[in-house]
Amino acid sequence: MQPAVSFGSDGSPAEKRARDRGEMQASEVAAKALRRGRTPPTDIKDPQYFHKVVDCQWACPTHTPVPEYIRLIAQGEYAAAYMLNWESNVFPGILGRVCDRPCEPACRRGRIQVGDEGNAKDPSKKNAEPVAICRLKRVAADYKGEISSFLPKIPAQKNGKRIALIGAGPASLAVARDLMPLGYDVTLYERDPVPPSGERAR
Repeated sequence: MQPAVSFGSDGSPAEKRARDRGEMQASEVAAKALRRGRTPPTDIKDPQYFHKVVDCQWACPTHTPVPEYIRLIAQGEYAAAYMLNWESNVFPGILGRVCDRPCEPACRRGRIQVGDEGNAKDPSKKNAEPVAICRLKRVAADYKGEISSFLPKIPAQKNGKRIALIGAGPASLAVARDLMPLGYDVTLYERDPVPPSGERAR
């Protein structure tokens, strides 16, 4: 006996109406594709999908949106690329010089071969080196220009809470960067007359 099929007022099966409206479940679409021996379509509703396909972003400890800031750099939008990095990395300019680049071994370009472009590190390979993601972060920082207008404003009216930071190292500066826009009164204590280079990073 055939299963009952639901029809709408226009006489079309409910499944077809759902497909036409884009309402079919991604798992149902994937199952149908697999039954036909085809690769299922991308399930963009599942955030884990992007962790699997954007290898460089998933390998980054802060999950910086690598493809997006590389795209901005390619368009000459250095300030926008820098600020995109700044959201997830405290000091992109420094990180572009000292990061150990876990994103680069994960880069898919290191696993594919396209065209005849040679590998700078190993001439026996073709295109088998990753995109220089860390160096591009440095490029964005070096060419960003004036970004003061893009940085969060420090409110004149404080929230009544005070924070003391001991030493002008990266941890203290990261805390100050995140808490001052929220209205915290931050005081940084440093024993040296000239703080380490981290303070001058902004």
